[in-house]
Amino acid sequence: MKFLEGLARLPHDDLFTHLSLPSVPLSPLGEMALAREGCCPLLLLLLLGLWVAEIPVSAKPEGMTSSQWFKTQQVQPSPQACDSAMGNISNYTKRCKDLNTFLHEPFSSIAATCQTPNITCKNGRENCHQSHGPVSLTMCGLTSGKCSNCRYKEEHLNKSYIVACDPPQQGDPEYSLVPMHLDKVV
Repeated sequence: MKFLEGLARLPHDDLFTHLSLPSVPLSPLGEMALAREGCCPLLLLLLLGLWVAEIPVSAKPEGMTSSQWFKTQQVQPSPQACDSAMGNISNYTKRCKDLNTFLHEPFSSIAATCQTPNITCKNGRENCHQSHGPVSLTMCGLTSGKCSNCRYKEEHLNKSYIVACDPPQQGDPEYSLVPMHLDKVV
C-alpha cells in the first residue's frame, strides 16, 4: 500500500521512471504515448482498486458473527441434498462456493470439540481442536452454475474434523469457546 501511496504523490512525468515498462511506444516528439495528463495513473489505480475490491466467497455476511456464519455454512444435523443446502449459502454470498463441508452433528456437539486439546491450525494459529472421532458429513463440490443456480456433486463420508475455536462474540451461544472455522477434514 505504501508503494501505491508513493506513486500517487509523484508527478505524472515521474511515475513512469519508477515503473519498468520495457516497450512503451513513443510519440514522434519522443514522449510516451501513454503518459497523457492523469490518464494512466488513474487507470492503474482504478484497475488495482477493482482487483482489491474482490470479496472472497467465504467472507461472512454483515451482521453475523464468525460462529453464526460457521453454523450457517457447516452445521447440518439432518443431511440435505447439496443443491438445496448450498442455495442457502449462495443467498448470502451471491456466488457459488466451490467446495463446502456439512457436519451432520448438532452445534452443541461441535462446540464441545472446542474443549479438546489445542492443536495447530493450517494458518499456524494454536486455536484448533480435533473431534473425538469420526462423524457423518457431506462434502459438496461445485459442478456448474452461477449465483442462485449452483449445481453440486456430493460425497457422504464418516471422518474426523478439525475446527478453529475462539471466545464467543455478542449474539453467540453461551459456551467458553465456539467454532469459527472448519479447518480440515481428517
